[in-house]
Amino acid sequence: MLERSDDYRVLRRVPDRFTNMPEGGAPPDGFCVALVDLETTSLDASDGHIIELALMLVWLSDEGDVIGHFGPLNWFEDPGVPIPAEITMVTGLAAQHLVGKKINDASVAGLLSRADLLCAHNAKFEVSWLEKRYPELGGKAWACSMADIDWLKAGCDGRAQQHLLGQHGWFSNAHRAADDVWSLFILLQESRRGCERHSRTHFQRLLEAANRVTTLVQATRAPFSKKDLLKARGYRWNSTGRVWQKELDQSLVAHEQAWFFRSGLPAPTLEPMSAHERHR
Repeated sequence: MLERSDDYRVLRRVPDRFTNMPEGGAPPDGFCVALVDLETTSLDASDGHIIELALMLVWLSDEGDVIGHFGPLNWFEDPGVPIPAEITMVTGLAAQHLVGKKINDASVAGLLSRADLLCAHNAKFEVSWLEKRYPELGGKAWACSMADIDWLKAGCDGRAQQHLLGQHGWFSNAHRAADDVWSLFILLQESRRGCERHSRTHFQRLLEAANRVTTLVQATRAPFSKKDLLKARGYRWNSTGRVWQKELDQSLVAHEQAWFFRSGLPAPTLEPMSAHERHR
């Protein structure tokens, strides 16, 4: 009755986790994506600690359909320092849950190196932590399910994972790495429930975005007086590189260069961006 009524939206808990490996358990022939999530003691990889790591491997056909998946697997780690109260409030993880626990780095590095593409729902965050811990991952291709998918065009509003799940009729436990990885897997297999024109799955949209080569336009040597003009144009300030920048489709670069000239700005610096550079 609730589902038939226009006055209610019914949410269901995501299905229980399960592994589905065809061919007797051997990895299928297909494109392998590793979905990754971390819980940490802070937002800064330079002085924080990982306390939970989860990942699962998903194999996709050439058409972007799931043909096998393994996990999620998760590990806990004792940071050796007090866990901030706000982290415990968000994750439910306290010191007593982590005593003596250690992430199996050999297993994690081996599984992640097996993947053709790594993916998280805020990839810049995971990249900064994982490449610090596993330098051998430097240069791996990454996708960001939050930023790379045009969720508005996919018929959704907002980009937070729990909100997107709700728009597809699901809910899950949030802020625990294994739960977040599994619910992301469920989300990416959806298209847009109840809307026939959105027939592609979000996995297919993600792969399409990851395969794109774009251009990072940087307003190098732009005077301070032009900051409001650049901001209005959609440029964002990169505090590390100390430059205003924007990522564009390659077909729009010539038009953007002309805009720089008309606006009295020095010619921009152009850098090609692929999945190997985009989220670093």
